[in-house]
Amino acid sequence: MDMKKIKKEINSHNIFYYVGAFFLIVIFTIVVMGGYLYRFYYKAVYSDFLNQNSQRLSAIVSRHENDIQIVDDIVIQMSLSVEGRSFKLEEQPQKAGKLKEQLKQYTAVSQFFNMLLYQYHRDEYIFNDSTSLRTDYFLQNGCLMEQVQPEELKELMMEETMRLRILPEQAVDGIWINYYLANKDKVFFFRAIPPLCEETLIFMVPDTYYDKLLVSEEKDKRMDFLCYDGKVVVARGNEMISEEELYGLLPEMREGSCKVQVNGVQYLLSAMEGDSGILYGSLQSMSIFHDKFMSSQWGIIFVMLICAIPATFVIVVLSDKILKRVKNLNLLLNDEANYDFESIENGIQTLLTSRTESEKERLSLKKTRFIRDFIRGGFPQKSDVILAAEKVGLVVDYRQFLVLLIRGREMSHENKAYSDMLEIIERKSKVEGYGIHLINNNQNLFVLFADEQEELESVLDVILEIERKYCQDYVIAVSNYHDTFEESSKAYLEASTAFDSHLLFDSNNIIRFSEVVQKDYIGRIPGNYLQRLRYAIQNNDKKGMRMAVKDICSQMNGENASLYAFRILYNDIIHVLLSEWPGDKNELNDFYNVFTLSKCLNMQDFYELLCEACEVIIDRRSGIAVKNSDVIEEAATYMRTNFSDSNLTMSTLAEHLHISTVTLSIEFKNEMDVSPSDYLANLRMEKAKELLRDTNMLVREISVAVGYEDAHVFMRRFKKYAGMTPGQYRSDMGD
Repeated sequence: MDMKKIKKEINSHNIFYYVGAFFLIVIFTIVVMGGYLYRFYYKAVYSDFLNQNSQRLSAIVSRHENDIQIVDDIVIQMSLSVEGRSFKLEEQPQKAGKLKEQLKQYTAVSQFFNMLLYQYHRDEYIFNDSTSLRTDYFLQNGCLMEQVQPEELKELMMEETMRLRILPEQAVDGIWINYYLANKDKVFFFRAIPPLCEETLIFMVPDTYYDKLLVSEEKDKRMDFLCYDGKVVVARGNEMISEEELYGLLPEMREGSCKVQVNGVQYLLSAMEGDSGILYGSLQSMSIFHDKFMSSQWGIIFVMLICAIPATFVIVVLSDKILKRVKNLNLLLNDEANYDFESIENGIQTLLTSRTESEKERLSLKKTRFIRDFIRGGFPQKSDVILAAEKVGLVVDYRQFLVLLIRGREMSHENKAYSDMLEIIERKSKVEGYGIHLINNNQNLFVLFADEQEELESVLDVILEIERKYCQDYVIAVSNYHDTFEESSKAYLEASTAFDSHLLFDSNNIIRFSEVVQKDYIGRIPGNYLQRLRYAIQNNDKKGMRMAVKDICSQMNGENASLYAFRILYNDIIHVLLSEWPGDKNELNDFYNVFTLSKCLNMQDFYELLCEACEVIIDRRSGIAVKNSDVIEEAATYMRTNFSDSNLTMSTLAEHLHISTVTLSIEFKNEMDVSPSDYLANLRMEKAKELLRDTNMLVREISVAVGYEDAHVFMRRFKKYAGMTPGQYRSDMGD
């Protein structure tokens, strides 16, 4: 055979071999890339499916746990509030008003619950923000639950434990519930008020709250639910899953996600436990994931075709061209800024900043809880205080501490003054401390720790300067120095006493409890003043009586007495009045007691109160009957006639009746069982309902007609009163 021919055949075989190798490489590349892409897409779609469920559940947990924390904050604030708690209504009815004001304040701002009930275990009454009701009537007729018997409900209400108790969602009926609430499906939360746990707060959460919290679209094929103490509290979704089947899933629920089988259908079960102990679960049909993945398979085929062409091109193209491409890329990267790295960098920086701020907020919340627990005396030993402080980044192992209470007219929890104070404390190497905001009292509370009083005094001087810089009207009150952590609650009460005395002291400087105490023992009113007052009463001399009262007030002003001494002197004067009272002494004592005095905001109020008391005594001694009911009827008639006057206030009404606002408030409440301001508001709302039903007047016209110049204020108050907007009310009446 010719050698040239053999060589040609060999070369042709070599070409076939390279062509075959090329196609084998291409096929192998496509198969490997296809398998990898299939697996990658599967994992990516499944990971996205898991993340969507996890993020949704996390959002639900965050929102609900935040609302639970608000409940806990209300319990803590109630525990710190001394007035309006732990009383029997029949023995101390005057405390009911303070309690209702607190309950109304919490209910008005809440988006979580629509009713808050208070129960003192030793009393026979239960309270909401409007009224009181006998507990037995409430259980038997007022609040009838679908799944819980009255005996079980009473046992939950009377349980003396800090443990959170929750009743699952159920229909609630009853005379009392039907009167106050339109929505009848509720979830009940029970929390006891520490430290004695003899009081229970009951939070009624409507089903509409969970309708919004657990809302999902029909196509999602989802079921969300909350579990607590082995029970399903509430469930929402569009999947046909019974409550018994949900109970069957509880043993499988744990943090994270897993696949479960329900009625032959496969679901993804995502679970998360909140700080409150509530277990949150979410079921979504796996068919959602399979549908997403099937739609992605066409993308895999398309990507495989796209990848096959570059793969072939890479094999065919010469290495020098590849090197040229690499060189060109290097030139582009080094000489021209064609890539938007700035946006990537900004995104990473934003993420890092957000993470840092979140950590700061969590640490701030932990410090706030520590300060609250410390003030409440929640630590049995000093070592427990030190350990708890270290966990939140505070070092409190010092010999002394004190408590400050601060309030400024322009000051809030997050303003510049507050942050500057925290910064000053943080910069002091020999001082430790932190500040929190007491919402109920509109005060900022600071606790400072140090070894030397000089160090603490230097911080107090700086805080005073900060207040002077940011606030025109402010109060700074401070307790005594304490060297025992067990006296934390005492220190707070000292600061509170000093704070309550700010009307009698120079608020431009720090009010110290030691100064208040010194004023407590400054002498009493000289006997000749009291004798003049008694002589004027005995001789029915109202002019002389007023002169004596005026001289007593001047003497008290000259003494610079504290609120504590102020009340002692008041009691001395009351005893003088009682000695001249011709009738039942309990009648006067019940009306002019310390509770009445606490409503006096200045010396003028005190002067008017004493004069009114003396006039009542003089009239009684002269045989003139005291007809408070006539005055109250006149007040009610005047409000019914002039309710449309936007300038009608309790001050103008008291001036028209020739009595003080303090007397008007107390007498009206005693006679009508409602405050005069609430009586006027109810008159206006009822008239507004009448105009909405019977006329075509615009809402803003009705607003003016019932005494509200601001239509937005009117609509907000109408919704709170009627449970719906004026437009919704008119629409319902039209139907």
